[in-house]
Amino acid sequence: MDKLIKKVEILEYVCIGETKIDEIIKDGKFVKPIFIDGFAHALYSVNEVQEWINLQKQKRDENSDVSKVVKKQQK
Repeated sequence: MDKLIKKVEILEYVCIGETKIDEIIKDGKFVKPIFIDGFAHALYSVNEVQEWINLQKQKRDENSDVSKVVKKQQK
């Protein structure tokens, strides 16, 4: 089940500062906000945020020398 949360909660969830979150949202590198009529704040899907986190870990692992060594050892 998914949940919608405010940007303030995103800041705590991913431990990135507001300025950086704003930058990566603006650049299209983060989850797109959901705007609901009558709500003062944009909301974000927790599932989509978690997918974004998983993508960041995947990128890290693909670019990590350590992961390349581990992958070679697993073959």
